Amino acid sequence: MEICNSVEDIEDMLAPTDRIEQNMLGVVPKSISKKNMQDVDQDKADALIPGTQTLWLKTFGCSHNVSDSEYMQGLLSAYGYTFTESKHAADLWVLNSCTVKDPSQAAFMNLVKEAQTHEKGLVVAGCVPQADRKLRDSGLSEVSMVGVQQIDKIVEVVEQTLQGNTVRHLGQRRALPALDLPKIRRNPLVEIIPLSTGCLGACTYCKTRYARGALGSYAPEVILERVSAVIKEGVTEVWLSSEDTGAYGRDINTSLSQLLDQIVELLPEDVMLRVGMTNPPFILSQLDSIARVLNHPNVFSFLHIPVQSASNVVLEKMFREYTIEEFCTVADYLLKNVPSMTVATDIICGFPGETDEDFDLTMALIEQYRFGIVNISQFYPRPGTPAAKMKRVPTQIAKDRSRRLTRLFESLTPYATMDGTEHKIWINTEVSDDQRFNVGHTKSYVKVLVPGGGQELMGTTALVRVVSTHRFHVVAEIISVKKIPSYSQSIVEAELYSSPASKANVRRHEKF
Repeated sequence: MEICNSVEDIEDMLAPTDRIEQNMLGVVPKSISKKNMQDVDQDKADALIPGTQTLWLKTFGCSHNVSDSEYMQGLLSAYGYTFTESKHAADLWVLNSCTVKDPSQAAFMNLVKEAQTHEKGLVVAGCVPQADRKLRDSGLSEVSMVGVQQIDKIVEVVEQTLQGNTVRHLGQRRALPALDLPKIRRNPLVEIIPLSTGCLGACTYCKTRYARGALGSYAPEVILERVSAVIKEGVTEVWLSSEDTGAYGRDINTSLSQLLDQIVELLPEDVMLRVGMTNPPFILSQLDSIARVLNHPNVFSFLHIPVQSASNVVLEKMFREYTIEEFCTVADYLLKNVPSMTVATDIICGFPGETDEDFDLTMALIEQYRFGIVNISQFYPRPGTPAAKMKRVPTQIAKDRSRRLTRLFESLTPYATMDGTEHKIWINTEVSDDQRFNVGHTKSYVKVLVPGGGQELMGTTALVRVVSTHRFHVVAEIISVKKIPSYSQSIVEAELYSSPASKANVRRHEKF
């Protein structure tokens, strides 16, 4: 199974009859005559037994999508399906898509075509089929689909698809999938909890709202119950995710800051909380309380705050609903009031109407703040969005701006001052690509590589001394190591990390 980095989910389920009436858009049965059925040999008949087939799961996009995939895999594994890391060995592929950027959607569609070429069973999920009606009727016309709010229907969809039917569960629901569904975490020590689905924004370039819908927040008690449950299971990090965490609770008369105050009270020693992406408008009024939580010893001093452009003219065309001055207010407050605060951000180069002067403002912003993490993208028109109808900046100019900004960003040395300094880090189940290092993070969420690469450091904190600094990480030597008290050794012994498809971490309903 493959899951790409870079999530969501949500609350009480409808009664079964409601779900079927609202979400079953169509089941197209494969025509099989009685004579042909009699000709099917016993081996083929056995292959149709639900839950006996092998699946391959691929996820594109954000942590919300990753969480959705973890739930879908948990449900399928609980039903008996096994997963493989080899797509060619699988009987059926489950592809969880992302519509934010054209390259990820193109890669997803290439896999759709590959599955069809090799006559693999295929179920698609995520934002692409949910948001793009034209694509549903063309490139995905004969493909089974499960919507972002229907992930709890994945077993039914897979079963029907393996029987030769085309099934589609899409649309908006009155209630969202429960948070206590069976789940297999990609990383056994990291729990991703979706706070909400949808957003309050209306950015002219984005299709996510078409897929995820308007803001729908989980009730605080549901989230708190989930936090308590996964802590008992021994996770060492809890990530909060949604399309915009700062907007959480505005539809149910609460707020992100109120929720965070409640969550930190549940966290045992050294179990860390990471707050997900938030747009500037929704935390302006919460800065004091957000800064207080980010200073908490159990919370990473890290926040992803997209700016997209430093030009107010461009921000207005994007309909981002804030000014560059407001973004700077947020960044300046957090950087001043949270020691060693890390702010990550996003930039879109070549948005329609962006002038050289507009782009120069963005270059100056990056140089001023020297962000350690910047996600740089060229503008890609997403079909059906207002920005797709705007006059585009010539492709070569957009490419040139992206390259210039990338060169500037890569020339910065945000970690140079860490050389020789000592830090506490948290180590989960990540290892470096060459298997020589374990990967940890400081409280500021700086990536730290320490020699090892084995299992003995998993689920620990360590005091380290930085021995070298690099553009995107630092390398350190270990001074001392300590197990995280709530960490459950049984989880590691059951699956660390032999296969992301193991059933060892499936959490069934009776355990809650």
